[in-house]
Amino acid sequence: MRRTPSSPASPPAALSALVTVLLAGLLVPAPASAAPAPVTRDHLLTVSDYVAVYPDMREPSRITQRSPVFAPRRCEDQGQAVRGSSRIFGSVSPGVRRRSVSLIDQNVVRFRTVAEAGALVQRYRFFSKHCVGNVATDDGEGGDVLLKNRAWLPPRVGDESAGMLICWLQRGLADWRRVLAVRVGRTVTVLDVSFTDIRPPRSQVLALGDAAVARLG
Repeated sequence: MRRTPSSPASPPAALSALVTVLLAGLLVPAPASAAPAPVTRDHLLTVSDYVAVYPDMREPSRITQRSPVFAPRRCEDQGQAVRGSSRIFGSVSPGVRRRSVSLIDQNVVRFRTVAEAGALVQRYRFFSKHCVGNVATDDGEGGDVLLKNRAWLPPRVGDESAGMLICWLQRGLADWRRVLAVRVGRTVTVLDVSFTDIRPPRSQVLALGDAAVARLG
């Protein structure tokens, strides 16, 4: 019997082996994206942060809890609860004085995707672009209330930002709220600053936004 010298695999056999390897690579499941780390109290502004911006705050007290943010739904001021994948809420209440800051709320919400976080910021932007005007309503107890919705399109803070400006007018008393929503990656912080009688100055609310971005990293 004649001896045949050894040789590489024939082309069909080599092609079959290559296809098998490629298919095996396709069938291996892609690693799941890591779940975002939960937000904590460390992501919230502190009383010292607030006093640095509002040095005339009198005897501020602070609470924190795991509450959702109630973001506007279309042209509703307080609409749907938004929880994301992780959330935390902080509120600072100083002693109330006329024509000064009366309440500051901050929500920090982390989402699974950047798109989900951006959608929350977009809700505030929609409100300021499409929901400006006066709305006659009531306080839930039969008292007449006039809501004044005003546009506020703030400069960019963080990756993107949006805002609202609202006045609750009842019996000659005015409570103004300036809201700033800021996105950093998959996380959104919403600052809601209330003043008595006057509109909360823009520069101070933007300063809070910059401080919040620094805490989110």
